[in-house]
Amino acid sequence: MKFSTAVAAVTALFSSGTAFAAGKIEVEVRYSKEMIDVGNLDLFMATWQKIYATDGNGRAIVTDNTYGAFGGGCMSTYDGPDNNARVIINGAWGRVPGLGPHDSREALVQTLWGVLKAVSDPTAWDVFTQCYGLSWQQGSPIWNNNRRPACGGGPFHTVRQTCLCLYGGASCEKFSLGHRVPSVIKANLYRDGQLLADSLTIQFSAQRVVKDEGCGTVNAIAGLFGGLLPGPASLFASGISVFCGA
Repeated sequence: MKFSTAVAAVTALFSSGTAFAAGKIEVEVRYSKEMIDVGNLDLFMATWQKIYATDGNGRAIVTDNTYGAFGGGCMSTYDGPDNNARVIINGAWGRVPGLGPHDSREALVQTLWGVLKAVSDPTAWDVFTQCYGLSWQQGSPIWNNNRRPACGGGPFHTVRQTCLCLYGGASCEKFSLGHRVPSVIKANLYRDGQLLADSLTIQFSAQRVVKDEGCGTVNAIAGLFGGLLPGPASLFASGISVFCGA
């Protein structure tokens, strides 16, 4: 995957000056513009939680997992996942002079997750699953206050009154959000312009790939992190660099 800073680049600098403070660590995040449809994959579970649940994450992580996901607005209760979302995580971190034992890991994970969420949130769409009554021949459960559908079901719905199904009498029990994410997103650490060895990369692939200009929001995303402190203020520069390329 080729990354080009000429395509779209912005640096969110700390508020008190025009350059990162000497000796402080800068966090930089780069992501690709190809957006991957991962359906209703739980992104937090598959990234942040996966990292901290993996043995040996105090030093490094290498994982490769595929998750079944749903992406349709009206998925029958008889339907299985219509997408396989693959998530590869590769990172390594150690004791950086002047930092605490886990400061570099925390900075990388926190910052990468923040940018991933900021990129994927605007792509979200409604996903309804376990849907019933998709034809005049198919019945629906008896909904009540003890068992409430996400959509349909008369007065008992929790999300919307009508479902996204073709048949008006349909009701769906579960609701979630689908997302598109960059095919690659990577966080690096720099000190005085020198690249440190610590880094974290997450790659996404799936059965459904959507070509999209994911770089279109890079400026707005970088602005969200202008005041972020990825670690202790005495050690980390405020703000992060965010780049997006082809």
